[in-house]
Amino acid sequence: MTKRPSAAQLITERTARAAAAAVNEEAQEEALTTNFQASLPAPGLYDPGELDGRSLRATNRTHQFATRIKLETHKQMKRIVARDGITLGELIEKAIEAYEKERG
Repeated sequence: MTKRPSAAQLITERTARAAAAAVNEEAQEEALTTNFQASLPAPGLYDPGELDGRSLRATNRTHQFATRIKLETHKQMKRIVARDGITLGELIEKAIEAYEKERG
């Protein structure tokens, strides 16, 4: 007899699948606009539950930060962190550094 997944597990799984679909959709859009073939994982081979930002590397970032942003901004941030291999936290830190440097 198998145990039914909890509501939290179902939501987590749905969220992971939706995120994977969004990443694939964004990669396909970018491939069309930049005239190159997208290298997307084959359907069913990518399991977003296997790898997340926490398992990539440990940092000393312990404070949570939640805010509402535009959808376009969120998509751009996700593209940047995927392209550059950094975390969202690192991206925000770099943005603050650049902002402070620009202000003088």
